[in-house]
Amino acid sequence: MLADITKVFVSVRFVQYLLIYLSPNTQFDTSTELLLKELGVSNDSLNEFWNINLWNKLLSWDSVFFLKRIVSQQGTTIQYEHERAFSIIWCELIRYFTSYSIDLYYSLKIAVVIENLLFYISTIVLYYLTVITFNNNNVSSNNLSHKIARKTSLLFIISGFSGYVTGIYSEPLSFCLTFIGMFARQYSISIITSNDMDINWCKWPLYSIVSTMCFTLATVNRSNCILLGLFYIFDLIKLVSVKKYQRAIFFPLLSGLIMLTHLLYYYYYIPFNTYCPERGEWCQTQIIKSLPFTKISFYNFIQLHYWNVGFLKYWTLNNIPNFLFAIPNIIVLSYSTIYFTKIYPLVNLTPLVWITRTLVILLLFFAHTQIINRVSSFIPLHLWYLADRLVKNTIIKKDDNEELKGDDKIVKIYIYWLIIWIPLQTILFACFLPPA
Repeated sequence: MLADITKVFVSVRFVQYLLIYLSPNTQFDTSTELLLKELGVSNDSLNEFWNINLWNKLLSWDSVFFLKRIVSQQGTTIQYEHERAFSIIWCELIRYFTSYSIDLYYSLKIAVVIENLLFYISTIVLYYLTVITFNNNNVSSNNLSHKIARKTSLLFIISGFSGYVTGIYSEPLSFCLTFIGMFARQYSISIITSNDMDINWCKWPLYSIVSTMCFTLATVNRSNCILLGLFYIFDLIKLVSVKKYQRAIFFPLLSGLIMLTHLLYYYYYIPFNTYCPERGEWCQTQIIKSLPFTKISFYNFIQLHYWNVGFLKYWTLNNIPNFLFAIPNIIVLSYSTIYFTKIYPLVNLTPLVWITRTLVILLLFFAHTQIINRVSSFIPLHLWYLADRLVKNTIIKKDDNEELKGDDKIVKIYIYWLIIWIPLQTILFACFLPPA
C-alpha cells in the first residue's frame, strides 16, 4: 500500500516539476530577479541552464522572502519588520541543514529537498492517522479505514496547495507537525460514548509532550495552526463533564497552557522587546502598561499594516477572481463539516469540525481569501469527506447516466476541478502569476 502511495507521490511531483521546467523562463513579476541580483548573484550564474529553466522559477511569491532570510548573514536579526510574517523557524531549519551557507542556489536546493521530504512524510503519517481515526476495532471497520486512508493519502498528494510547495513554502513543516500531533492525541484518547471519553495515563507523554510540542511548533511556524488548540478545549470540556478532573488537568489543561505560554512568548513578548517602545503605534496598544501584551499580536499588526488584512477589507470588486479561485475549497471544507456532524457523525472528529469551520470563516471574512487553497493544508477533514464518499460509492467509475446524490456530485466536480487546477496552478506559480 505504501509502495503505491510512494509511486503516485513521485509521479505527481515529477510531472509538476516538468511543467515548471516547460513553463516560460520570463516571470510576470521581477521580484525574483531583483532579489537574486541584490544577493550578489552574477548574470552568468543567473542564466545557467538549470537555474533559468528550473530553480529561478521556484522563487515566486513568498519564496522570495524565505530565501532572503535563509541566506541572510545577519543571524537571527530581521532586516525589516514585515519579514517577521514569514516563518523564522522554517528559515532556521533550512539554515541548519545548509550549515548556514550563504550560497543561494545550494540553500534553495536543500530547501526544496526538505520541502518534498516533509510533504512525503506527511502523506504517510496521514495514512496512519486516518486508519486510527476510522478504525472501530473490528474487521470490517479495519478494512474500510485502510481504504479511506489510501484514498486520503492520494488526495492529499494532489491537493490544491501542491503547486505552492514545489518551492520553499513553510506549509509542509506545519502540516507534518500537525498530523504527527493529531496522531499522538488520537492514539492517546478513547471515545467511550458520545458523552464520555478517557485518556490512558500511560500515554501521557504522547498526549502532553508529543502532541503539545507538535501543535506549538506548527503554530509558531504558521499562525493559523493556533486553531489546533481547540483539540485541547474539546478534550477539557469532555473530561470535566464526566468528572475526570485529574485527567482534565494533566492532559488537555496542561497541554493547552503550555501551548498558550509559548505562543504568547513568541507572538507578543519577543516582538515587544525587539521593537518597543521605539516602534510606536503597535507598542502603544498595551492592555496593561507593565506587561508586553497588546490588543493584537505583532503578526496580526503586520498583516493589517502591510497587507490590509481585516474584516471585509478584501471584499472588493477587483478581488472577485481571487474569491473564484477559493470557491471550490470553501464549498468542500464547509460541506465536510456538515457531513461529519449530520450525515456521518463521528464524535472524535468534533474538534476538527470546529477547527475547519473557524478557519473557513476567518479566511472568508478577514483574510486574502484565496490563500485557503494552501493554508487549509493542515486540515484533513475535507480529504476524509472526499475519501469516504469515493470509497463508499466509487463515483468516478459510475455510469455517467446514473444520477448521483448531492454530496457525491460535489465530490465528482471537485475531483475534476483538481485535475484541471493542479497543473494550471503549478504553471501559474512558476510564472509568478496569481493566485498567491
